[in-house]
Amino acid sequence: MKKKSLLVLFVGISISVFAQKVTLSGSVKDSSQNPMSYANVNVKPKNVSKNLQFAITDNEGYYKLLLEKGDS
Repeated sequence: MKKKSLLVLFVGISISVFAQKVTLSGSVKDSSQNPMSYANVNVKPKNVSKNLQFAITDNEGYYKLLLEKGDS
């Protein structure tokens, strides 16, 4: 019984470790191509029960988001 429990736990952990992640990064600029500092970047997931993902650009307009594949 203990061996079965450990096997199920190991398989569950293995599946969660192999969840695919995607990095979304870029920069935000205004219409004059100037970088926009501290702008909000939002990603709305396909599944409405999941949380909205967001990032705030740095002082040069760059952002980086780590998302699960297929979420957005």
